[in-house]
Amino acid sequence: MTVVSVDTKNGYIETDNDRLIMVILLIFLPPLAVFFKSRGCTSYVCLNILLYIFLILPSYCHAVWFCFIRGRENEVRAELTNRI
Repeated sequence: MTVVSVDTKNGYIETDNDRLIMVILLIFLPPLAVFFKSRGCTSYVCLNILLYIFLILPSYCHAVWFCFIRGRENEVRAELTNRI
């Protein structure tokens, strides 16, 4: 079973392989995981680099939030409307 989520802003389709790569990058270097998810150098990447330089643990928290939690509101809302 393959889980695919679509980023409606960029039209990007995220697969299980992308999530696996993000987890591996997140373990070794959180800013790379954020860079991979955002598909470029954005303000989130710069913030994560600063967090990593000064405080390592918040960098990991921010990377987990950005890669796996942020943007999931639309998926939850869509599932709830499909059930009704």
